[in-house]
Amino acid sequence: MGELARVDCQCDLNPTPGRYVNVMNSNETQASIVPRILRQARVRRNASDIPGFTATFGDRTSPGITQAETAQLAGVSRRWYNALESGRPANYSEGFLQAIRRILDLTADEWHVVYRVTHGRTPAEAPVSPLTDLLPAAIRKLVEQSPTWGLYMSDLRWDMLAYNSKTLEYFPWMMYGLNVMEWALTWPEARTQLINWQDEWALPMIAQLRVHAEQYRHDKRLQEVIGTVRGDAVARKLWDSPNLPSMTHPASHRPRRLYLPRQGGTEFAMHLLAFAPLELPSCRLMAIMPAES
Repeated sequence: MGELARVDCQCDLNPTPGRYVNVMNSNETQASIVPRILRQARVRRNASDIPGFTATFGDRTSPGITQAETAQLAGVSRRWYNALESGRPANYSEGFLQAIRRILDLTADEWHVVYRVTHGRTPAEAPVSPLTDLLPAAIRKLVEQSPTWGLYMSDLRWDMLAYNSKTLEYFPWMMYGLNVMEWALTWPEARTQLINWQDEWALPMIAQLRVHAEQYRHDKRLQEVIGTVRGDAVARKLWDSPNLPSMTHPASHRPRRLYLPRQGGTEFAMHLLAFAPLELPSCRLMAIMPAES
C-alpha cells in the first residue's frame, strides 16, 4: 500500500522467553495455538466479504487469503505478520492485533485466545461513550430497527452509540465498537474500502474533527481520538493541509464512493445525511442512502 501502509516499527522479535501464557486445557503447545488459529482463519476467509479486496487484489474464485494480502490490509510488512502467524513472541501492538481480528473475522473465542497468548491478559473492551446510558430508548429503537437505510448514531467524539443491521452491510467494522474517525482516518483497511480516500473522505472528516477540537477542547476522550489520528503519519500531514474544506458535517448533495462487502470491485456512491437529535444536540445521527436506487 506504499506510503499509506502503517507499519509497527518498534518491534522486538526476541523478547524475554516465557512471554506467552498457557490458555489452553490441552496438550497443544503455546507456540502452536496462535499459528493454528490464524492459518485456519485465513483459509476459510471469504475474500468477497472484505470491502475493496477485489479492487485491490483481483477476483478470487476460492476461499482463503494469503499472508501477503493479510499483511497489506493490516498495513504491516509480510515479515511482521508472518512472525505472528509463526508463533514468534514479539511486541505486537493492540492496533495490529485488532486489525487481524477484523480482517480474518476471528470468532470471539479465537480472538480471546490469540490476545491472551500474545499479551498475557484478556483484551479490553472498546471505549463506551458516557452518553450511551442517556440515549432515549425511542431513539435507540429508531436507529436499531430501521429497515430501509443504514443508520448509526455517534457522540461528539465519534464513539458509537447505536447502529442498525443495514449499516453493517456497508461497514462491517462497526460491530467491533471502533471510533468512526479513528477507523476512517488511520486504518489501512479503510483506505482499501473508501474510494478516493484522501479527497472524498479524509479531508472532509479531518475538517469536522478540527471543528470539534476547538469546540470541545477540554474533552479528554476527544483529545485521545485526535491523538490517535495525528499519530498516523498520513493523517497527520492532512491535519495541517491548506486544502481542508470549511464544513462541520458531510455535504448531503455530494456523494462519496466506496466498495461494499460481497460486491466485488463494483463502485457504489452513497449520500451521508447528518442529523442532530434535539434531546442530545452534541450527538449525530447519520443516514447512509445509496445515490442511485
